[in-house]
Amino acid sequence: MSLISSLPGRPLSDGEVAALNRAESVELAVAVDSETDTEAAAANAAAPGAEGLLLATDAWVKGLDFRGGVWTVVETVAIADESERYDALRACEDAVRANDGDGAEAGGGAADAE
Repeated sequence: MSLISSLPGRPLSDGEVAALNRAESVELAVAVDSETDTEAAAANAAAPGAEGLLLATDAWVKGLDFRGGVWTVVETVAIADESERYDALRACEDAVRANDGDGAEAGGGAADAE
C-alpha cells in the first residue's frame, strides 16, 4: 500500500501530521493550511484540518492537496541532496496553494509516494 493511498479521506488533524513525521517512510511531513480554517472547511465540505500536505524523503518532495474526498499529488520535485530540500518544499507548497481543485495538477501528477 502506498503512503498516499493510506491517507484518510478527509483533512488531517495535527496529530496525524505529527504521526507522519514519526513514520519511517518519510523524513518530513508538513501541513499546508489555507488562509483560514473556515476556508479549508468550505473548500472540502469537511471539518477543518490540514487540506494540504508536504511530504519529503531524501530523494523527493511531494505536495498533496485534498479535494473531493481524495488526496492528489499536485507537485513532485526530485532532490539530489539536503541543500535542495528548502527550494523543493517551497515549490511544492506554492503548487498546493495554487491548486484550484478542478483536477488540474501543477506538476507530478497523481503518482503515489512510495
